[in-house]
Amino acid sequence: MMEKQVVEPQAQIEAQNTDPAARGMTRRDFIKVSAFLGGSALFASQMNLAWDVIAPRGNVAAAAGEQDYPLANPANIIYSVCQQCNTNCGIKVKLVNGVISKVDGNPFNPFTLNPHLPYATPIKDAATIDGAVCPKAHAGIQTTYDPYRITKVLKRAGKRGENKWQSISFDQAVAEIANGGKLFEKVPGEENRVVTGLKELYALRDPKVAKAMADEVKKITSEKDKDKKKQLIADFKTKFASDLDKLIDPEHPDLGPKNNQMSFMWGRLKGGRSDFINRFTKDAFGSTNAHGHTTVCQGSLYFTGKAMSEQLVEGKWTGGKKFY
Repeated sequence: MMEKQVVEPQAQIEAQNTDPAARGMTRRDFIKVSAFLGGSALFASQMNLAWDVIAPRGNVAAAAGEQDYPLANPANIIYSVCQQCNTNCGIKVKLVNGVISKVDGNPFNPFTLNPHLPYATPIKDAATIDGAVCPKAHAGIQTTYDPYRITKVLKRAGKRGENKWQSISFDQAVAEIANGGKLFEKVPGEENRVVTGLKELYALRDPKVAKAMADEVKKITSEKDKDKKKQLIADFKTKFASDLDKLIDPEHPDLGPKNNQMSFMWGRLKGGRSDFINRFTKDAFGSTNAHGHTTVCQGSLYFTGKAMSEQLVEGKWTGGKKFY
């Protein structure tokens, strides 16, 4: 006996494709999924993907503890650091099919959970425990998938200040920065300007010679008598005659080697990055010019912490600490 086929009207089919209740979703479930998607425009296109993964049997309650709930799977979690402000709280980034779906606090981090989990806690156990993070951290989803986020190297394509740019590959950028040359020959007025590459600036490469020169330069800069200083410079030029071509100006050895013409300047970053920058710029490349500065963001944190921790002692607020 053949089963009777029922042809549904087109309007009913469309209603089932658009109405959450028609797809087995309650209003409560729909709100849960909407919150899960983070409100990003990108995730609107990922609705079906996320729904199929989270509730393969039409039940968002999988979050209550079922093993197939993807965001409780350690393989779908990346432990990282939020960079939405200078505090750099620890976060756990939860993925669905490789797409960021949720950002929560790293339970191992004291900034997001107090007391934090012991560091020996198995990752499998930590996967079900979340710390707290502020809205900035949650907005990291939008930052990551922002259609205007710069993901390629931008090279100036016009005169300075004209705000004209072109996208180039990282390989091309690295090659141009390292090798130099007529990098802006298509820009009017800069057709023949030659940009010095890092290979050429990396002139003094022998660490022993560099240290010996630095020691002699200290003697020259500390000498106050002009005649004695001239003699020290003459002695310096004799002692390092074979390496004078590596200096910015042999008559002014205090300017150092050509390596000093490479400068690494940064704004806001944490100590770990500055250590890496100093290791590259100073120790490896041999330039003394690694400079950074703090920001209003960090300053406000410090002084707010100080104000909040001040104590009234004999009619005067004092003793506050600059901290987070």
